[in-house]
Amino acid sequence: MIQYSNVRYLQSKQPIDDRALNRQVLETLERFLSGRPATPRVLELGAGVGTMVSRLADWNVLGRAEYTLVDRESESLAAARRHLESWGKVTQSSVDAIAVEKGGARLDVEFVCSDLFEFLDSSSRGDRYDLVFANAVLDLTDLEPTLPRIWSALAPGAAYWFTINFDGETIFLPEHSLDARVVSLYHGTMTADAAGTRAGHPETGRRLLLAIPRSGASILAAGSSDWVVFPIKGTYPGDEAYFLHHILQTVHTALGGHAELEAGAFAEWMRARHAQVERGELVFIAHQLDVFGLAP
Repeated sequence: MIQYSNVRYLQSKQPIDDRALNRQVLETLERFLSGRPATPRVLELGAGVGTMVSRLADWNVLGRAEYTLVDRESESLAAARRHLESWGKVTQSSVDAIAVEKGGARLDVEFVCSDLFEFLDSSSRGDRYDLVFANAVLDLTDLEPTLPRIWSALAPGAAYWFTINFDGETIFLPEHSLDARVVSLYHGTMTADAAGTRAGHPETGRRLLLAIPRSGASILAAGSSDWVVFPIKGTYPGDEAYFLHHILQTVHTALGGHAELEAGAFAEWMRARHAQVERGELVFIAHQLDVFGLAP
């Protein structure tokens, strides 16, 4: 029986994000950084297990940076620290920060365990950042009140890079007769409700293209960043089979006991999909958008 772990899920999706991130949008970020101070102050919201830090250094996007990782899960931040300690050479270390070097990169990384809204609203925080990242995070929020709170943490002339924003398309292949129903109801669980028990939207990607200008910020680049996971000769690379099992478990958690879904049919759909992963047959696609631009 699979033991599901959010840390393992975040680690398993690193190569999937690597493939998905839109290179044209990333190149716009690189051009922005080329005209900024040598050591930008970077804030990452919902930073997870720290893979964006090492990715951007390995891709020669960030050479030096003061990088603040914010995540509400202490387990994820502990995994982020372990990841960076194994990735590069640690030259300084304290309880909540490290300096790490690899190749020509030197990153001063601070780990902050906090809800992102509490962090953004903290009156005691005096930092003003040159760049803010949010990867697969904003589709869990209500954009209208969230964006101004993000802008308030930024210095004049700062930029944002919002990546892997879900945009309303989930595809499982081969097709199954229950797919349309499952996907529709699953997307429905992503929508904010009147009681405030959840926030977000299944079409956050396209909504950002309107919400960002309305908030006073500008968009300089946008493009698709779809997850596409498929077997190669009947085998998934890396830990991508686990990634697929975890996605299916997420659907099960969201829809188990749903009044509009017949329990037996849904159980059969879940069994079929997990079995397809085990046989190296399932293809999964999720449509997403990346956006880069300047804050107000």
